[in-house]
Amino acid sequence: MIIARVNNYEITENEYQAELKQVLTKLKLEQPNDKAKTRALEQLIDGCLLREDAKNSDTEISNEEIENEFVEFMLGWDSEEEFKEMLENNDLNDETVKEKIKSELLIKKYVNTSFSPDCHISIDKLNEVYLENKNSFKTKEIVKASHILVKGNSEASLKKINKIKKSIKCTEDFNRIALECSDCPSGYQCGDLGYFTRGKMVKEFEDVAFGLKVNQISEPVKTEFGYHIIFKTDHKKSKIADLNEVKDALKERLQQIDSELRLIRHIKELRSKAEIIINRELL
Repeated sequence: MIIARVNNYEITENEYQAELKQVLTKLKLEQPNDKAKTRALEQLIDGCLLREDAKNSDTEISNEEIENEFVEFMLGWDSEEEFKEMLENNDLNDETVKEKIKSELLIKKYVNTSFSPDCHISIDKLNEVYLENKNSFKTKEIVKASHILVKGNSEASLKKINKIKKSIKCTEDFNRIALECSDCPSGYQCGDLGYFTRGKMVKEFEDVAFGLKVNQISEPVKTEFGYHIIFKTDHKKSKIADLNEVKDALKERLQQIDSELRLIRHIKELRSKAEIIINRELL
């Protein structure tokens, strides 16, 4: 069955169902709704128009590129038998898959070449966008800490952690004992857990870590994992990042937005000139 016709290209039922399946996965839906059906069809139509436009350009795809992508595609299955079963169940063969790969690579290369995010963004424009969205550049409060863990919540575990705490007189003691005695894999890095924000650790651990002063070592802390001794090594408060800190990322994002808008405008122009017939009763 033909779901739609875009100029001289016919979108088949198989193509539509395959696209719809991908849309359902992205939207985390088990059954298609009107939104999913519309998105699947619209994506197919846009793809047809871009593919036709790409074929009329000087964009070329080599056999090597197709073969490399085909191999990557095959590796998505556990075995060659499973891959062949998939082809059979979907009425496909190696050549039809390679043709689809060629089509996707052609569109991708054409879009990347013709709508690359390389427009000039002045420092004045960056500053304007930064000031309008200043709160978006607010960083989270973060802490850096190390710990020594004794697993379990038994009396023996408590006795061991208290003994360890009494033996720690300086940073060197903490690092040595973490390396020798900690039950956490971080012990191999002297207990270093790196930087973390609130919500990344269990509450009992987090409350103590954020409450300590930098270079302060805690008393034993009980959590579901056991007993911890926490050594706070750094603390960075929440702040609004300076323009200089974010200008590169901001410039990149603005260039990407410009690229996306140019592509959207181009697709609208292609649609306005195309003959598109949709058999909606088949959706």
